Formats: sequence, C-alpha cells, structure tokens
Amino acid sequence: MSAGASGSDGSSATLELQQFTVRSPAAAWVAPLSLRSDAQRVGLVGDWQPLFQLLAGRAEVASGRGQVGGCELETAISRGILGFAACDALLPQSFTAIEYLRHAARLSHGSASRALYDATRALDRYGLAPIAKRKLSELALYQQRALGIALATLTAPAVVFLEEPLRGLDAPSADYIARLCGEAAAQSRVLVSASLPSSPSSERSLLDACDELFVCKHGVLVAQGAPNSVFATGTRYALTVKGARIEDFSSALRAAGLRLEARTAAGSFNVDLPEAGESTDRLLDAALEHDLVVLELEPLFVG
Repeated sequence: MSAGASGSDGSSATLELQQFTVRSPAAAWVAPLSLRSDAQRVGLVGDWQPLFQLLAGRAEVASGRGQVGGCELETAISRGILGFAACDALLPQSFTAIEYLRHAARLSHGSASRALYDATRALDRYGLAPIAKRKLSELALYQQRALGIALATLTAPAVVFLEEPLRGLDAPSADYIARLCGEAAAQSRVLVSASLPSSPSSERSLLDACDELFVCKHGVLVAQGAPNSVFATGTRYALTVKGARIEDFSSALRAAGLRLEARTAAGSFNVDLPEAGESTDRLLDAALEHDLVVLELEPLFVG
C-alpha cells in the first residue's frame, strides 16, 4: 500500500509535536516540545534521542501528541506513512542485502513478487546492486547505513526518518551517505538528525541542505529556522535565570538592543549578542541588577 493510500496527504505537516513528551528508561525530555514543519527536508540537531527511542519501540508517549505526515508517530511505521532508518540497527547477519529488503517488503504488503521488485528497485536506486548478494555481516558501516536508507524508502512512504546517518563515518563515507540522503528527499519528505556540527564538515553540509532546522539541547528547543539563520554569524547563548523579576530583566535586555527568544521553561531564553566574541558580562550584570540567579549561560552557535 502506498503512503497516499494509507491516509497521508500533501497538506499534512512533515513533523508536528504538540506539548509532546516521551517516557523512556534511556532518554527523556525535561519539558514538552511543540513544533511544526511543512518542509521537504527537516534537520533535527542535538538531543532527539527520546524521539528515536519511541520509533524503535523502546519508549512510549507520555503526554501530548506527535504526528508525521498526518499520522500519529506511534502507528506511522506500521501504516506505511513513515520509513525509519535507525543509526545502529540490529541486522540479521546471515541475510544478504536483497534478502533483507525483500523480507521487509513482503512484511509490508504481503506480495512475494512485488517484494522482489521493490527490493531490486531500491538497490538500483541507490547504486547498491553490487552488494545485493553480500551477507549483512560483511558490509562496512557506510554500506549498512546506505542499506538503511534503501530500507526506509522501500515502499515510498510519505516521510522518511534518518537517525544520525553520518555518525562514526570518515569524511568520504559521510559525503557518500549525505548524497544518498538527498536522493531519498527526491521521493519522500525527509527528517534527518545530526549532532551540532563543526564548520566545515559533512554534518554541516547535510544540515545546510535542509529547508528547516530544529535544535534541541538538554530536552529544550533552543533554535529553529533556516540553516543560514540558525548558524548565523554572531554568538547565541542559552540563558536560564531564576527569581521574581524575570520580566523586568528580559525587558531591560531588549531595551538595550539584545535579541531574546523565550524558551518553553520559565526564565529560559536564547540570547543573541551582536558581535562574535563579545563578553557575556552584560548578561551577568543585568541578572545581578534584577536580583536573579543565573542557572545556565552556555554558547550555542558561533558562525
């Protein structure tokens, strides 16, 4: 069944979270996340492990609602709306690449003849025909990641989720996998995750190719926007203060010409200093003047 036949439509958001939290023994978000993106290529930067734990079946929704392509996250994979490629997927070592994809396609729609066609087409699409008859135990890490992308796009889902596809790869391998991510975006909307990149790097190139980025740090959404905005020249800080005069404090900083974005948690802001390398003393002095305790003051991005 195609993604369209499963209930997704072009007007649905690529990713939408509404006061969303995940319960997991391994990872948790400290505050509910809310966001929406309709972009073709979305980059998730930083701490998104709880979301991937959910998709891998190792966590559950604790509160709120999460959707991809108009379908609830919990059922999107089983309904064919979402294709998911885990970074470190456990592979059946005795399978060949084509057997692996054929088995996955057969589980998806039940047709043996169509499963072989789907598997062959996916291998050809990504230039993986040379590894079709190789056992998964013989594949290099970059080949496993390439096969994961082929698996995620196997039945042309509306949205593809790629978990840190470049992690642990050398530069040539990372460039190769980044190119395959771009090819996946030619047929499906793509969400791809990465750690905060250095510049220049393969990760930075991967994120620069996205239409929209969302940056999560310590379970809080700290930045969003186009790559050239998120990685803009200048210095951005995550600032959290505690006390009774937070509103007066934020008003004073804005009056001084600083750009503040309130985050989800009370007293938490993203602050842009006008010049790269500028001292944060003005932030500390303002907090002291308003009888506030600074709980966090960390740099986020330096362009």
